[in-house]
Amino acid sequence: MKFTKSILASAVLLATSSFAIAASDTTEIEINVTKDAYVNLTGSLSGTTAVSLAEADVNGATTNLGTLGTEANTTGGCVVTVTSDNDFRLQHNTDAALYLHGSDNYSVNWAGTTYTSGATNTATLTTCNNAASAFNMISPAITGVVLAGTYSDTLTLEVVTQ
Repeated sequence: MKFTKSILASAVLLATSSFAIAASDTTEIEINVTKDAYVNLTGSLSGTTAVSLAEADVNGATTNLGTLGTEANTTGGCVVTVTSDNDFRLQHNTDAALYLHGSDNYSVNWAGTTYTSGATNTATLTTCNNAASAFNMISPAITGVVLAGTYSDTLTLEVVTQ
């Protein structure tokens, strides 16, 4: 009987030890991926570009300087601003007072907007994703003798998302 009591005690001990209190833990893991917003100019005129023209290209002519477009990964529109170092005039390389068209200014046309001297030179595009299209220079006629040298101007385009 002593042996039976030992077995019975062992069985009771085993049975009560399986009734241990259960424990648990949980966690939530949130995964986030962030992509920075960007806007780029595209087309043959994106980046720093030099366009060499002949005198006939700037003598009362409309000349295609290349193509320009925009792309972005944001929704909404973009504002494009065009500025000219020489107020939309082609300045002589050694005589800063000499301009190819005298006091006349040329203009550029892109995406339905004309940019020229004295204008706001800002356009609002309804979307920032625009296929590259013609960027044209409209020049006044050259009057008089053109002195030898290089005539130039630098345009700066800035596109900003809204």
